[in-house]
Parts: sequence; structure tokens; C-alpha cells
Amino acid sequence: MPYTDMPWIKQGQLPGPDGATIRLDSPAWFAWLQTADRFCFSSQHHAYRFTARKEKRRGHFYWYAYMKDDSKLHNTYLGKSERLTLDYLEQTAVKLLHKARQARRRCSPEVAP
Repeated sequence: MPYTDMPWIKQGQLPGPDGATIRLDSPAWFAWLQTADRFCFSSQHHAYRFTARKEKRRGHFYWYAYMKDDSKLHNTYLGKSERLTLDYLEQTAVKLLHKARQARRRCSPEVAP
């Protein structure tokens, strides 16, 4: 399985290093984000998933989401750690999926009626 070295968020929870889980939107979640540099997010309601990475831009750290579809990498800006709520991550997964579908439509040849 790819990304085995990354923390995985599933069902709105992150397995902690001590065996306990960290619930998203909790103070422990936001504290964890300050030290983390990447994670994989799996949507609760759909089979969507993406990888989030903290990247330094213009002297500050911001999060970006990446989803690979049909051998093409799609990304979107997430923002600062304070913005990464469960609801926002779920919306981002849907946004990336729509972005991937639009790209697929643009690249596929049109079928004549």
C-alpha cells in the first residue's frame, strides 16, 4: 500500500503515536498539525482521498492537497493549519474529485452522435 509512512485520517480520526486516536477539530488535532508536515485524508462519506503537505511559501507554511487521478496530479490550496477542520477537508476531497473529472472530460475525445 502506498504512503505507508504517512499518517492516515479515517473516519474523522487520526491514530496517535501512543495508540490513542486524535479526533479532528479537537485542540489535540490542531496541536498535531503544528508539528506535522503531511498526512493522507480519506473521506468519511465517499471513497475520495488525498494527500496533504505543508509547504513553505513566501516565508510561511501553508497546506496543499494533492489527488492523483488517471495518472494526472491535481492540487489545491488548503491554507493555514487553523483552517483544516473535518468539514473543510471533506469539501476539499469533493473539490479535487470535481477538478479531476473536469480535466478528464477536457482530455477525452468527443463521441459523435
